[in-house]
Amino acid sequence: MNVLAEPVARARATRLMPSPHLPIRAPLLWLLLPYMAGLTAGWIWPLTAFWLGLLSSVAALSAVVAGWAATQRPVLWAVSLVTALSLGGCILLQRRHPQLHERSARPPREVTLTLEIVQLYPASATARSVSGLGKVISISDVGTTLSGQRVYFSAHRRISVPPRPSGHYFVKGVLETVPRPTEASGFNAYLYSQGIRQQITRAHLVRETAPPGPWTSFCAQAEKRLERVLSHGLDAHAGVRSIYLAMLLGEKAVLSTEQENAFLRSGTFHVFSISGLHVGVIAMALHSVGVMLRAPRRLAMVITVVLLWLYVQVTGASTPAQRALLMIACLLTSRAFHLPGNALAALAASALITLLLDPLQLFSTGFQMSYSVVVALILMGAPLGERWLERWQPFRLGPRPEWRWWHQSINWSGRKAIGAVAGCWTAFLASAATAIGFFGLFSPGAFPANLLILPLASLAIVAGFLSLLTGLVGLWPFCALFNAAAAMLIIAIDWLLRHGSTLPGMYFPAHFRADWLTPASLALMTTLMIVGAANRWSPRLGGYWPPAILLTLLVIFGVKFD
Repeated sequence: MNVLAEPVARARATRLMPSPHLPIRAPLLWLLLPYMAGLTAGWIWPLTAFWLGLLSSVAALSAVVAGWAATQRPVLWAVSLVTALSLGGCILLQRRHPQLHERSARPPREVTLTLEIVQLYPASATARSVSGLGKVISISDVGTTLSGQRVYFSAHRRISVPPRPSGHYFVKGVLETVPRPTEASGFNAYLYSQGIRQQITRAHLVRETAPPGPWTSFCAQAEKRLERVLSHGLDAHAGVRSIYLAMLLGEKAVLSTEQENAFLRSGTFHVFSISGLHVGVIAMALHSVGVMLRAPRRLAMVITVVLLWLYVQVTGASTPAQRALLMIACLLTSRAFHLPGNALAALAASALITLLLDPLQLFSTGFQMSYSVVVALILMGAPLGERWLERWQPFRLGPRPEWRWWHQSINWSGRKAIGAVAGCWTAFLASAATAIGFFGLFSPGAFPANLLILPLASLAIVAGFLSLLTGLVGLWPFCALFNAAAAMLIIAIDWLLRHGSTLPGMYFPAHFRADWLTPASLALMTTLMIVGAANRWSPRLGGYWPPAILLTLLVIFGVKFD
């Protein structure tokens, strides 16, 4: 009876969860891909008012034709739908952000304005200035149309009122145009990707005209309380505490220069950005708590999403964290309500919602790298790991019911290691070329480094979650225990990276010979992933080797090492 139990269970699981080798359906890609193409066209080509009106009429007509042909003429429906969405994306971007193609020739000039603080960039305690992004509420310069637009600002810290997010401030400074970036990386390129064309420099924040709202103040107080909980018992270990706070709260500014360099060069700096890793690990922890408490599935889903949303808001509501939250919410909702869906469908839904809310996200480094890596993990990482697992058959000569504990341990450890190797290898292939283009680093050591660091970082995040869970209810001895466990893991991570990042071949300063190779490599790599998955990674098409071959060719012929 026991011999037949496992095959039966596997057959039932196969019916409930389709194999990654099978094609994964994501109908929203019919909407997402042409919409992204339209946004790209709107980013490249400026449109006059005449062309915007004409294309709006064509888009509306195409939408009507697509609705009429939906059930009768599939070819006409597809063509009309793609046309409507492509033109719609182009029109939406330029109407929502008319400053994208403006070329101001006015010289720098002094202005006074009222500015709402949107985002503050972390700075060391000794920095002479404070900087960030702000939204112009009103401005004294009659010749500008900046009201309602976002600008970059840099203000003198000593003579300025300390700014707070969402607060309104009366500002005096110099208004000037952001220099056009000459390459794909750099701060000016980042500002351009955010649609920011003007900056306020040498500014003076005179006074606060409106304080932050109640919700912003609550989040700031909550973050301070979380920081106190995570620091409990670690007062004598400032270096470890700084990494711990950076990992759980995203406070990168508390890292030393040596720590930043070690994590950046090893390709593991993403552990400090509250993003997919953090939100995913905490979502799994919350799900485990729900299972232990035997909460109803839908109630557990709602509580998990609400608590994740609160965590994201308290830790700064960074864009990567909001993207990860949106994807996990889509995936949990489809499972809780038994809707047809999978990871790729949830990813497409989150990307579509994100780009509808903020079309400029498509041109940000974070959006491009995070979504390309997750797409690769879904389309290549999962089936590659499954194929390797099919060949992992330890102790196959002995019946499984007769295995002892050490047989089970070896089998479990091997399966986990195979899945981790497949995932890290896929993530390295998907991110290596874009890391060269955006960060000027080719890090072959990122593959082994992530293989070692990600499990340790995940355990540290789980320990931090348990510390917060116990500390917020006053169980301080348990809080100190979990903080100590996280500290031991962080010490191991810090030691591995400090020593590992100095090994020969871990990283090389590098850049592409042409700027267009950065988006081209990203598009080609993602296309190879889609084509490979669509053909079930057939050996006739090279199996899982084409992405590795593409990266090799890019490094040999397209990269210049400094």
